[in-house]
Amino acid sequence: MATNMSRRVFLKCAGAAALAVTASGIFAGCSPSGGGSKDTVYGVGESTQINGVNVKLLGYRQDKISGMVGNYAGKTFITVCIGLENQSEQTVKMGNTTETELAEVLKAIYNNQYETLGKSDFKMTSDSGKIGHAEIGYLTDETGLKSYGVRDNLNPKETGCIKIYAVVPSNWEQIGIQYTPYFAPNETRSFVLNRANTL
Repeated sequence: MATNMSRRVFLKCAGAAALAVTASGIFAGCSPSGGGSKDTVYGVGESTQINGVNVKLLGYRQDKISGMVGNYAGKTFITVCIGLENQSEQTVKMGNTTETELAEVLKAIYNNQYETLGKSDFKMTSDSGKIGHAEIGYLTDETGLKSYGVRDNLNPKETGCIKIYAVVPSNWEQIGIQYTPYFAPNETRSFVLNRANTL
């Protein structure tokens, strides 16, 4: 028996299938270190919850690199925003950057020396391989665009954004992002960012 399907439903299903196939190729170089929804890949604007914290990939901005041009010759510098909304009753650690470590992280970003940094909550890859990156947590509004300053922790009922500063190939089209948060080391979520997903 045949099933009738509208063009819109068909395209939506085909798009989801294409996203899953593409993402599986992007994530081939990443090995998840925790549990969670390993088989689900979230796109921009899709929310997932980890221990009472809503996590959402918001998009990216291509940043100006004036003053750093020599350190990023032939590369593109972007900032990826991961939004967090703490609906739990606990304070959660947003990243590996305390205010005392901020100078070290900024120096690594400025000099394109991401390998000098320690543990990261994120793994990033494109079809060109792994991507050098550093992250800094900010207290923000729900869009991630209005910042209220650098924060290492996110209190209950607060919203924040982890900004991932990354150097990517100039011709990038898709980036795979895996997030294993400090506050839930056995949970990993996967996201896919497309070049069209600008903030």
